[in-house]
Amino acid sequence: MNASVPLAIDRSDVTVRGLSAFLDRCHDKTVIMLAQDLSHWYVGEVAAGANQTAFSQGYQLITLDFHRSPDRERILLQAICDAQVQGCIFLWDHSPANLDLYAQIVAKCPCVQVGDRKPIPQLDYISGDDYGGAMSAVRHLIQLGHRDIGHLTLIPAIEAVTERHQAFRDALQQANLPIRENWILALPYGLTDSDRRDRLPLIREFLAQPELPKALFICADWLASEVIECIQDMGLSIPDDIALVGYDDALPYSLTSIPLTTVRVDLRQSGRMAVERLLYRLRHEGEEVSPYQLLATPTLVVRASSTKLTPTAERWELALRYLQDHFRENLSVAQVADVVGLDPNYFSHQFRQVFGKRFTDHLNQLRLQYSAQLLSTTDHTIERIAELAGFQSLNHFYTLFKRTFQVSPHMYRKHQTFR
Repeated sequence: MNASVPLAIDRSDVTVRGLSAFLDRCHDKTVIMLAQDLSHWYVGEVAAGANQTAFSQGYQLITLDFHRSPDRERILLQAICDAQVQGCIFLWDHSPANLDLYAQIVAKCPCVQVGDRKPIPQLDYISGDDYGGAMSAVRHLIQLGHRDIGHLTLIPAIEAVTERHQAFRDALQQANLPIRENWILALPYGLTDSDRRDRLPLIREFLAQPELPKALFICADWLASEVIECIQDMGLSIPDDIALVGYDDALPYSLTSIPLTTVRVDLRQSGRMAVERLLYRLRHEGEEVSPYQLLATPTLVVRASSTKLTPTAERWELALRYLQDHFRENLSVAQVADVVGLDPNYFSHQFRQVFGKRFTDHLNQLRLQYSAQLLSTTDHTIERIAELAGFQSLNHFYTLFKRTFQVSPHMYRKHQTFR
């Protein structure tokens, strides 16, 4: 039961009946994930985290991939409607024409949406904080001294892109910087080679303006990779002529010729939290549980596209990444200092100088954010949550939590709207 089960389908009613019968046979300790396109890095990362958690909890995760086809999507949705299923996770986008079937499934069993919110009551929602992440990206450029900042976005604009665009405008307004509409370019969305070929001339035309912005916030890494290509073709230098910040920290695009500064959301964690929340709903099925929304806090990853990195700056980036990946463990200053090749005392002193906070304060902040997510999306005991978040002492966890959130962990859980 460790592997998710992808299924190939055709368009026949026989296939719908056969798939429904298959789901009925797998009903016990099985949850369904309906995904837009498992070959997409975003979807694959979320699905991997979801599958890992489902298996660890004794559940099988069956993944149905509709490959961006509205017709295929409807067939899969109809099969789920016709079957006895315990719960569903909807992963990423949908065709509006199929919203009626999504609503039917939500009415019959607990469901969680990851990304791209659907207008359906009682549907739990988990995603990254796109507005907050975009704010951190634009503020990074402002802190570097940039005052002439542009933005590349996409049309049609899904909710995440809209949130990132609004954050760009708000960040500039809050910094009393001008928003120049000719420095904002909305490009047609599309992931095919043909779509890419159509966008490149538009990007080059934008970059050929007599007066260019000195920095760009780009709403997605894959789009930023196209901008990098055009900038270099036109003989401009990154970040000297124009600094760039993308969004998503998609692995293929972090390996571009100019390493891309970007905003990272822990996608596997989103998948893990989706399954945790779904299993919570299953354990409390029949009780009145209000819909819940979780926005995971993203992280700014600084690379060479926004500022010339010294070996020292790269070392601190490595330290932050290591902390993000290992904060749930029994981590010490000496361990992280050893990773970046510094004396522990020197590392501890310099960490405070660079980030304006102590190493232990940053580590505890990561753990507290994670514990708050677990309190909101699971029914684990407080002791278990403290352990999962990396705290070695329950009393220390209680003290730090109350100091940070002004309530105890028990009261925090009680006050959540989904209770």
